Amino acid sequence: MKKLLLASSAGLALAVSSLAQADGYYVFGDYGRSDFDTGVSAAGINTDDTDSAFSLGVGFQYNEYLAVELGYLDLGEASFSTNAPVSGTVGGSSVTLDGSLDLDATGFFLGLRGNYALNDAFTLFGRAGLLNWESDLTLAGTATIDGVAYTGSFSGEAADGTDPYLGLGVEYNFNENLSAKLQYNRYFLDFEGEDLDVDTFTAGLSYRF
Repeated sequence: MKKLLLASSAGLALAVSSLAQADGYYVFGDYGRSDFDTGVSAAGINTDDTDSAFSLGVGFQYNEYLAVELGYLDLGEASFSTNAPVSGTVGGSSVTLDGSLDLDATGFFLGLRGNYALNDAFTLFGRAGLLNWESDLTLAGTATIDGVAYTGSFSGEAADGTDPYLGLGVEYNFNENLSAKLQYNRYFLDFEGEDLDVDTFTAGLSYRF
């Protein structure tokens, strides 16, 4: 998985370096809020499932209706903490926690974007594709996760996968090169056989070459 992430990162950097020489290409960045649907089901676990998310990417506009996009995404993290040992379910896993536990998600996406111009200024768009993601877990305290005990400080990969995403948005064109957009996306992560959906609400800028 790490090799695939590194290969995607190298491909993204190579694509950006050659954009200025090709018509139809654009670069974009987005920043906003993420909401993790963690499925926590235990009284006494304090949950913070909202964080900041951002993405950077490149796209190629085939025609006025269709584009393909490749980029890097950071969904932020969900955090859990207790003041005493508490047992429950987190992300589909049976957890007994005394301390704090953070769960993040990052990855690379490849997908299509469909556009419908309302007029010269405003464009509606939809997105669909795949996210190649990795999630890391950070623990401070004591936890038993699916029967495995961890004590002290621990950090490591929790899960990974390749799963679909969908999105909708609206874009305002300042001119033929620069535009701003608002969008909503949902990422359907399969976290060790359990659904871990993450919603993002972001604002961003695009620059067309």
